[in-house]
Amino acid sequence: MNCVHNKRKSGDIIVTVLIRILALVGIMVSMTPASATIVYSNDFETNTNGFTTTGVGTVPAGVSFTKWLGGDKSLHHGSSTSLSLTGLSVGTVYNVAFDLYLGGTWDGSGAFGPDYFQFSTSSAGFLVNATFVNDFPIGGGSGKTQTYSDSTPLGDGGEFIGRTGADVVLGEPIYYFGHGAGNPLLSFTATTTSEILHFAAFDYQQRVDEFFALDNVVVSNEDAPVPEPATLALLSLGVICLGFNRRKRR
Repeated sequence: MNCVHNKRKSGDIIVTVLIRILALVGIMVSMTPASATIVYSNDFETNTNGFTTTGVGTVPAGVSFTKWLGGDKSLHHGSSTSLSLTGLSVGTVYNVAFDLYLGGTWDGSGAFGPDYFQFSTSSAGFLVNATFVNDFPIGGGSGKTQTYSDSTPLGDGGEFIGRTGADVVLGEPIYYFGHGAGNPLLSFTATTTSEILHFAAFDYQQRVDEFFALDNVVVSNEDAPVPEPATLALLSLGVICLGFNRRKRR
């Protein structure tokens, strides 16, 4: 009798362990991966919605010509533009991506400078705060230096030759933020349901021939993984089997 009881007890334990393992495996293999949710996106081909400035101009972006916010040279040194976001979720991390075009004679950290580009958010403060050079000949031939590199967007890593980190070097330099291999990832954690993204440039001379322009501005957040229906069904089955097993033991 004891032998039968012990076998039944051992079987109950094995079934319980298998159910729990099955449920755990189901969660691991059936979880839906996180996906980006776009909360703002603009390439400025048709509008400047959300921004405090509206000046748009066509600039040469590599081998193509596209519309950029500030491409009309309205965002010169001493100027700025801001993007207002609403409906955010407090505590959620948001990622920011944009393309930065530098036009004119940016002088970097040296004489006739410093020439700064800055990007900040109301929650995180500065995410980019560094000097930039738009020099000729390309490759540091002018001797001018900048504090920006892909690994030092806050300008705290020393001096680099002009155009360091530029993704498009031919003609006026273009820098990619938040996308592209090796480029800095910019993010903030929302502390309220609204956020201000601020883009600015300044230099000692306040020269209007030195300007910046923006394109492909995207703000997104990563959704938390959510169990698929198959996983939920598997978990339910596990709970039912576990309950049945316990009832049987009584």
